[in-house]
Amino acid sequence: MRIGLAYLLQETNSFSPVASRLEDFAVVTGQAVVERWAGTRTEIGAFIDAIGETEHQAVPLFAGWAMTQGPIERPEFDKLLRMVRAEITRAGALDAVLIALHGAMAAVAADDCEGAIVGEIRSLVGGIPIVLTLDLHANLTARMVDSVTALVGYHTYPHVDMYETGRAGAELLLRTLAGEIRPVMAVTKIPLIVPAENMMTTAGPFARVFALGKEALAADRRLLAYSVFGMQPWLDVAEAGAAALVVSDGAREAAAECSRRMAQLFWDQRAAFDVELMTPQAAVAQALAASGQPVVLAEPADSPTAGSPGDSADLLAAFHEYAPGVPAALWVHDERVAAMAWEARPGTVIRTIVGGMYDQVRRKPVPVEAVVRSISDGRFVLTGGYNRGMRVEMGRTAVVSAGPVQVVVSEKAVAGICPEVYRSQGVEPRDQKMVVAKSATGFRSEYGPFAAKILIVDTPGASSPNLRRLDYRNVPRPIYPLDEFGWLAGVR
Repeated sequence: MRIGLAYLLQETNSFSPVASRLEDFAVVTGQAVVERWAGTRTEIGAFIDAIGETEHQAVPLFAGWAMTQGPIERPEFDKLLRMVRAEITRAGALDAVLIALHGAMAAVAADDCEGAIVGEIRSLVGGIPIVLTLDLHANLTARMVDSVTALVGYHTYPHVDMYETGRAGAELLLRTLAGEIRPVMAVTKIPLIVPAENMMTTAGPFARVFALGKEALAADRRLLAYSVFGMQPWLDVAEAGAAALVVSDGAREAAAECSRRMAQLFWDQRAAFDVELMTPQAAVAQALAASGQPVVLAEPADSPTAGSPGDSADLLAAFHEYAPGVPAALWVHDERVAAMAWEARPGTVIRTIVGGMYDQVRRKPVPVEAVVRSISDGRFVLTGGYNRGMRVEMGRTAVVSAGPVQVVVSEKAVAGICPEVYRSQGVEPRDQKMVVAKSATGFRSEYGPFAAKILIVDTPGASSPNLRRLDYRNVPRPIYPLDEFGWLAGVR
């Protein structure tokens, strides 16, 4: 059989000051999908491997990935939909489709991009099986569920199971095509948004919800897959909220009961997701008092993978004020300083301001006098558990030393999850007393094995974990934590 493979991931932050464009996805089509993404520990990498192990024919359609930013401009999203239509049409007759999306992509005047994409595909391919994989932070919508045969999400946060999720989706599709199973889904939507910082699946309240799903599958062989979607909370859309979804082999009532139980447990633990935040001054003081290094200062409010531009230099100011003379490292998205460093060349002293280039409402630039240590093209490959094998391009990049503080500045935003942001530029995090990770939780899988201590710092930003600070206008009300109310799980 001919199985179409597609991958298009981006997470939208409604409060981000930087609009998304189609070119940000670096979309490739046809055979270029295999050339670009085969061998990566991503969902599309798993699709390619799984179908390649069968007698079926893989038909690569399109693949692209974009950093989290603000809503996509509507003309750009219309271009994207035209690309989807063109590639489905070009592929010819298909017997099934495997597609990986994020689940929290939004455009101007189009809240549910993934629903529109899978709805478009369904309208073009008819009643053939479609299996969709989603990020754990997806905002699950009725249109997504109604447009596909089966759906499965990540089971880990920090996300280290993208490849395994792709494999799970492929297995569901192959078993469906073989006539072994007849997937039906039950979903429970929850009037709840929670900060990402305590959404870990290794321990804590979210881990207990996933454990309940795992136990249910072990106890009832009719249940095929379970997913819990915490939703990334910076998406201000009308259908916002967490969700629990279960896929069964024709056993809708069993799936519905499991979905309800997971949803209710999620709701009942809602207060446990609250985050303990520290001021920059308090965080630096604790870091200096800690034995060992590095102490990781997480700055989730400026996390590019959550939609912030990565342009905060707040912790640089804190290092200068509260820890002068102490080795530290941070990354800042600032194309002005990167360009200045490239023009000045290594060894030159530059005097400028850094930070606050994109989010000029929440950010303040910091004056610096620094020595240009190195410049590079900003290209590297991820080697840890997060999207291993993915190529990253930061554009023109430089390391400037402001005293003992190593500042990596880049032309483009980059995921703050991985130490490669520093190591690719010759800055080793282990050599620093303090290192900044602009990430909510994803960084824990990468820095956790060698961090002496981890502290979460409260700075202003578009991806702040203090959700009550944000100006929500479109989410359904009531919704926790913006409102206090009681709720009992039903099922869609």
